[in-house]
Amino acid sequence: MDWIQSIRSYVMVVEEGSFNGAARRMSTTSSAVSKRIHWLEDRVGTQLLKRTTRNVTQTEAGALFYKRMKQSLANFQSIIDETRSVNEAPVGLLRIGATLAVGAKFLLHYIDGFLQLYPDIRIQLITTVPGQLPEMSLDLFISREIEQLNSLSFRSKRLFEDKFRFYAAPSYLEKYGEPKSIEALQQHNILMFSEQLQREFTLVGGKRISVSGNFATTNPEALFHAGKNGMGILPTNSVMIQQELKQGILVPILPEVYIKDMAIYAYYPKLDYEHTRTRLFLDYLQQQLSLRNE
Repeated sequence: MDWIQSIRSYVMVVEEGSFNGAARRMSTTSSAVSKRIHWLEDRVGTQLLKRTTRNVTQTEAGALFYKRMKQSLANFQSIIDETRSVNEAPVGLLRIGATLAVGAKFLLHYIDGFLQLYPDIRIQLITTVPGQLPEMSLDLFISREIEQLNSLSFRSKRLFEDKFRFYAAPSYLEKYGEPKSIEALQQHNILMFSEQLQREFTLVGGKRISVSGNFATTNPEALFHAGKNGMGILPTNSVMIQQELKQGILVPILPEVYIKDMAIYAYYPKLDYEHTRTRLFLDYLQQQLSLRNE
């Protein structure tokens, strides 16, 4: 009996919730799947599944086995894809992690072009909350700098640095006027990427300003929607709103005033070999960013 095929059958039974469902997914019979699971339990030396006439559930040992083996299968497939890519076109799954804002407002502008360039590569984008550490199972994690990240496990590469400025929709400026000074800015409605409706910013140079508004959210899509619809002035960086700036949906306010430089980094696990798909994506991303800055 084939170890890998039996493990794949077990993972499929767990995910489908039945032998019949697993058999359909694997284009085989339920009796063949059942034989593989029995063989697997004999080799492991413990029961992995509880079987009744109505359903199939995992034992405690089975749950541990599923978690570890699912990741092992993914690693095994990645090794095969990586090896094949040495002499052939790059293939396989590239798992990218990013905060929701970076994933939705930055990466999505580049993923389609990359996939068209490398049609045999597939991308899975996993979004996280700000500050969340990347999982080791990810091939690449893109976010603002994470100071507490274990440098023994990950390498980092700075992708770009952009200034955090203020932007508004023309409809907002027509209704409320454009602030011409920092003091005037403090009298306007500022949209907050926060749980609080008031916030203090430290400008480059050390000057502090306190701003407030009537809308705060930790959902970046909601924040950018509010800015585009003229609900208030939006503090952000230009990379996140590059399409809106090109289309004139948002325009800069007080362009000489900015809060800080915001650096975006790519983090990827330290490996004993070069991960082809990660390298290709980073090379493509940096090439596109350099074209944007020309």
